Amino acid sequence: MYNGIGLSSVRGTATSGHVQHNAGHVRNASRRHRTWRNANDGRDGRGGGSGRGRSHGPEKQMLLTEQALQEGATSLALHEKKRRLEGQLLELRDRLEGEGRLDDEEIEKEVQWERERVMERWRIEEERKDRAERERQQRLEGQVEGGNGE
Repeated sequence: MYNGIGLSSVRGTATSGHVQHNAGHVRNASRRHRTWRNANDGRDGRGGGSGRGRSHGPEKQMLLTEQALQEGATSLALHEKKRRLEGQLLELRDRLEGEGRLDDEEIEKEVQWERERVMERWRIEEERKDRAERERQQRLEGQVEGGNGE
């Protein structure tokens, strides 16, 4: 018996009694470490080497900056919006095909028109957000300049 695991006596079992570790078990600490490495481009952030006993505190160097994380989140959100749009367009196509009033070419034109309409609306919304952000930045810069000159 090893560490409370296995047979107390191997006599009569036709086995050697050798106990192996479970290679399929993944400990939480290992999973967290892999997640960190995946998020940081495969580097562990410990300053080189894989030696044990090193500090894992807040001095880990982040390879993904706040800006990179924000841009990634933005691109993921846009991708999700496009996925939802394509799902809605598929439903529109199915509905038009089910009605049977339009042939395939007209259905394709209708779906393409709807896609372009929605994408144009998104573009206009994005321009409006960018303009508002620029105006906000200009107001902030004006406040800073006005505050320094007094």
